[in-house]
Amino acid sequence: TQRDIYYLGFMVRQAAYLVENLALYENIYDNLFSTLSALVKAVEARDAYTKEHSYRVTEVAKIMARKYGCSEAEIDVLDFSGRLHDIGKIGIRDDILLKPGPLTAGEFETIKTHPVIGENIIAQLGLWDREKKIIRHHHERFDGMGYPDGLAGEEIPFLARILSVADVYDAMISQRAYRKGMPDKDVSGIIASERGRQFDPKLVDLFCGLHASAAFDPIYEALK
Repeated sequence: TQRDIYYLGFMVRQAAYLVENLALYENIYDNLFSTLSALVKAVEARDAYTKEHSYRVTEVAKIMARKYGCSEAEIDVLDFSGRLHDIGKIGIRDDILLKPGPLTAGEFETIKTHPVIGENIIAQLGLWDREKKIIRHHHERFDGMGYPDGLAGEEIPFLARILSVADVYDAMISQRAYRKGMPDKDVSGIIASERGRQFDPKLVDLFCGLHASAAFDPIYEALK
């Protein structure tokens, strides 16, 4: 009937508006992500030793998350926040960030501000609350001795706990301005020794199992 056609036409127009809005949102999301990724690459380009660090950390974290049984939505969150976890370092002076030697206590306190700076950068976009929390808390420790908020145990967002293991693994195995990369077996041993202290015990067990099965080797072929 004409009445049915009227209502059907109304619903189709509403659906079209929703589809168009979704497409616009996806376009905005992609553009913002590309812009932020470019900023991360700009940070990493300042220090040749940390080039591709964010990519490797993200890939290790995603392997861990999939093995643990995280949903695809959680892995998407981890993919975004992993790639941008160090974006706050763009606010750290070069003489500290690129210092070819041990940091002073004051310099280390400055470095410790980068998770908060990163969260603030993401916050300006008004999006991605879960991602902001991961970026802010990826340097927390399971024993509560981390930064910036001293969260402990289950207080730390679960995906931030995964990212923390991946971040430390890559930081130790890759070369830095102030030291050479450590042997892979030594790095895995150090992570195992931090079970229940720096890292969530169940995630250390997960990491060690994956490491023993060479699950991360394809990511690090270029470093060998």
